[in-house]
Amino acid sequence: MEKLPARAGWHWVKQGWMLFRKQPGGLMALLFVCMFASFFIMLLPGLGQILWCVLMPMFSIALLQGCAEIDHDRRAMPQLLLAGFRSPMRKHLLGVGGLNLALMLLALLAVYGLSGDAIKALGEAQSKGVLKPEDVEGLFGGMLTGSLIYMLGWMLTSLAAPLIFWQQMALNKALFFSVVSVLRSIKPFVSAVVILHLIYFVGVQIVILVLGVSQLGVAGIFTLFLISLVMVHCMLYAAYAQIFGPPSATPTTADFDKA
Repeated sequence: MEKLPARAGWHWVKQGWMLFRKQPGGLMALLFVCMFASFFIMLLPGLGQILWCVLMPMFSIALLQGCAEIDHDRRAMPQLLLAGFRSPMRKHLLGVGGLNLALMLLALLAVYGLSGDAIKALGEAQSKGVLKPEDVEGLFGGMLTGSLIYMLGWMLTSLAAPLIFWQQMALNKALFFSVVSVLRSIKPFVSAVVILHLIYFVGVQIVILVLGVSQLGVAGIFTLFLISLVMVHCMLYAAYAQIFGPPSATPTTADFDKA
């Protein structure tokens, strides 16, 4: 695995955009299927949110496999949602989900550890119906730290799920190769994440400038957010393809025609 320059991140974003342009409707439909499944899972009493965190790699695999289908000039179909669940490596994918849950809990601990008093004060201010700017100032440090912890953890483990799914790697081996690959290519990964954030930020500003803070403007911002979610996976697919080579055709372990 050779070290890649920072500009490779820009190429990943461009390649991801080219994938998205080929079948925007198919990828967005697949995202909506994942969102509906997530919504119903989170409605489960008690363990819904925990189960959703654990199943996140399954939804990521659905979108990544959709990118692979497009890359092989095939249609990205909604039944790709089942790709991860049908894989013989699903236990290892769920292990990645468990790690994702641990990262979220660690990020939340950082938020409450650094901004616990501010969160309590904010709750009291909301209950009184009086909210002042200083009530939210104490949240920034904790929120920033928690976000950085989760973002760093996600970035280091982002290639684990596709390695498990496409190369049939065990969890420990996939995590090792994911962390090593990201660290060796940290510059393009950081540049790709920064570019995607900047594109989203500029897009939001344009929507607000044109439509204002109206219902239509909020709908436009939400649409940009959904497109950004898909673009993250398109970029991640491009990164995987350059580092490990493009995945082969649809895995034989998942028979999508019978879905």
